[in-house]
Amino acid sequence: MVGYRKDESLTPNQKLIAGSISGMVTRFITQPLDVLKVRTQLQKKVTKGKQRNVFETTKKIFLEEGVTAFWHGHNLGQIHSIISTTSQFYVYEVTTKYVFSTHANPKYKSFLEFMCGICAGCCSATLATPIEVIRVRQMLIQEQYRGFINGTKAVYKSGGLLAFYEGWAAGVLMLGPQVGITFSVFSFLQPLFLNYLYSCNGNCTHPKVNAHKPEHLLFATTAAGSIAGFIAKILTYPLDLAKRRLQIGSHKPDAKFYTPTTSRNLVQCTRLIQCITETFKVEGFWGLYRGLSVTIYKAQMTNIVTFTTYELVCYFIRQM
Repeated sequence: MVGYRKDESLTPNQKLIAGSISGMVTRFITQPLDVLKVRTQLQKKVTKGKQRNVFETTKKIFLEEGVTAFWHGHNLGQIHSIISTTSQFYVYEVTTKYVFSTHANPKYKSFLEFMCGICAGCCSATLATPIEVIRVRQMLIQEQYRGFINGTKAVYKSGGLLAFYEGWAAGVLMLGPQVGITFSVFSFLQPLFLNYLYSCNGNCTHPKVNAHKPEHLLFATTAAGSIAGFIAKILTYPLDLAKRRLQIGSHKPDAKFYTPTTSRNLVQCTRLIQCITETFKVEGFWGLYRGLSVTIYKAQMTNIVTFTTYELVCYFIRQM
């Protein structure tokens, strides 16, 4: 299971491998939703009745750029996923091991797991932000930011070294609590579901040791990951929106490159507080939740695939 357990047979390095595989699988499956999410979040508010919905955005991208557009930024996305997911799981495993091996009061278990998750999220955001800035711009205008080297040069040209950390503050403020909430909720719910699978009031048709078989682990992990992802994303979403708008703060359209319809008239920000307040003034409270529906779909799928893949890889490593 995720987090430190006294009877755990896997080393942190083995869990690092599991985290890497989990991140790569998750990125490939969820990349199309990420492209939709980013383009929806960055759309300017238009006259009521003319706002492009998710289906129309999907159709526009497909007709103008082809099916491969849904995987723009995917290569950097894989690098981002490996850095982000492995650092999250690794830091979380190390910090929970340290905390719970020092005779911490069990009464504060959930709070301590939350704090370990915040630590993991902050480390992940700091390590992954430069890659994420390039990747987000590739998802918007592939031609202008094509490839890692060219994308790096284009970002540097737009705002210097600081451009690579645009949105960092929002990322840390968002990802720290988000990861903390996700891990603490997941760590609370997964054991409950696993216990339920073999606590059948004397009418068990399977022995208790079967509770952690792959099918039970799959169900418990999927349910717990889905709920954890939903709660975490709802609570931290305005910061996610602000982060995306900050990450293109120094972006300047270049007439030499084709800009897709869904990547025009973007909302750009340079300061976090100003970004949130201006969004609220112009678009109202629900403007802070623009693109929430596709984000929820992505968050659900991301957490389900991430935790499920991680747990199953850990299971197979133990069996080996």
